[in-house]
Amino acid sequence: MAEKKNVIDHKEIKNTFSSLFKNVYDLITDLKLSSSEEILNGSIAEAQKLLSKIIPYQTFYEKLKVAKLAFDEIEGGPENTKVLELDDFETLDQEAIDVELNENVEKKSSEMPQSSFRIPILKALIFLGGSSEEVEVIEFVKKDLKNKLTKEDFEIPQGEDKEKWLSNVYFETAQMMDEGLLSNEASKNKWEIAQKGIDYLGKYAK
Repeated sequence: MAEKKNVIDHKEIKNTFSSLFKNVYDLITDLKLSSSEEILNGSIAEAQKLLSKIIPYQTFYEKLKVAKLAFDEIEGGPENTKVLELDDFETLDQEAIDVELNENVEKKSSEMPQSSFRIPILKALIFLGGSSEEVEVIEFVKKDLKNKLTKEDFEIPQGEDKEKWLSNVYFETAQMMDEGLLSNEASKNKWEIAQKGIDYLGKYAK
């Protein structure tokens, strides 16, 4: 009877690990969703509090994985308890929290911010072979963002001759050249991605 009880206890421990992994994972996910809702409601400070709570839970999750490994070693080998990796939903640190807040605040605007065109421009150039006439890049970006561009993006400000989104593309392109993401050696009407731009796209593209 004692041996049978021991087996039951081991099974309960394994089930506890499985439950903890799932519950903590779900908690972190819920905090991110709640923070997004607070931002949409205009409560930036509350969103900051919610996002900041994620970091200690992430730390606890990693410690839980270490404890699970130690238990497996005692049991004589790894068990098939499902462990969801934190990378599956993007691990946050304080810098990432600030970026998350800024990106979500920008989303509240009815007009796309200039920085939102950076990744689409880089993606367009990769798709077009690394360099292309600017008109082809612009057309690619427009198609890529067709479901995100708003009525305000297509407005032409008084005294200007370009729609807002197109002006933002040109402004962002100039900024990317200054930062070395695009080559300055391309012709006036041709844009070319630089190695730094390829590295940037690999790091930040979703």
